[in-house]
Amino acid sequence: MRLFLLFIFTAVSATAQTSPFGKKADNEVVTPAPARTAEANLAKAEDEPAVIITPFRELTPPPAQISRTFQLSRVNRLGYTETTKDLQRLYTAIVGQRVVDGSAAGSSKATGYLTQVNYALLQDLGDNRFLAKAAWPAAGPNNALAAGVDTIAILLLEKSAKVGDTGSLTGMHAGTVALRFTADYAPLAGKRLTLRREAFLECTPLTDSPDGLKKFVEAVNAGEEMSAITSEQIPCKKCGSLGFIREPQKGQLLDKRTPCPECAATGKVNVSVETRFVP
Repeated sequence: MRLFLLFIFTAVSATAQTSPFGKKADNEVVTPAPARTAEANLAKAEDEPAVIITPFRELTPPPAQISRTFQLSRVNRLGYTETTKDLQRLYTAIVGQRVVDGSAAGSSKATGYLTQVNYALLQDLGDNRFLAKAAWPAAGPNNALAAGVDTIAILLLEKSAKVGDTGSLTGMHAGTVALRFTADYAPLAGKRLTLRREAFLECTPLTDSPDGLKKFVEAVNAGEEMSAITSEQIPCKKCGSLGFIREPQKGQLLDKRTPCPECAATGKVNVSVETRFVP
């Protein structure tokens, strides 16, 4: 009987030294499960890229409400509406929508709107990509790209730079991108962040000059497809460009005049017009 009780005591003592966290000896601290989870998280963090930027998403401009064709061979000819002044105005709009490339025509349509960006570089994200504090004016028809003032943005530069540099560039808006990175600037240094920010690509725009206009005309005559999107005012159809709507009143000679809600009583409405150029 004593031997049987001794055997049970020994078995219970051995079981007491075993736990879900592993077997332990006397005076040994059990290693808790959360510590092992932390180690796994650390290993996962080391495998994760330092900077993750989603591919640049092309900015989709608002669709044009009106389309028209500008024929270069009709410029200043009797009976046609195409004029040198209108050509110059539309070319100035094209300068803000196209960038220089290596093609024979010397230009290609931009994916976003061009604007002047003033910046101060905060962090190097690699491959000439930088996190920057930037400011830019509104751009595009009806200010489709809102202005930024002391706004954090992502810049893709054509040349090498370093943190702390300040400057100005012509940037093509590439839309909003998602950025996941570890901050390396005060007061967020060391924190892993996920941000959505406006992105700009440094680029070389067409030159708004007589020589640039000449090359543009030559490119169109050579078969290059060119178009410009502008914001223009046209007569309001709802009120017949009067700025008000007439409503008959019983027993009165004069009609009631109600301000036109379509044109805000101006008689004209803003529309987005796409002008295509042909030889």
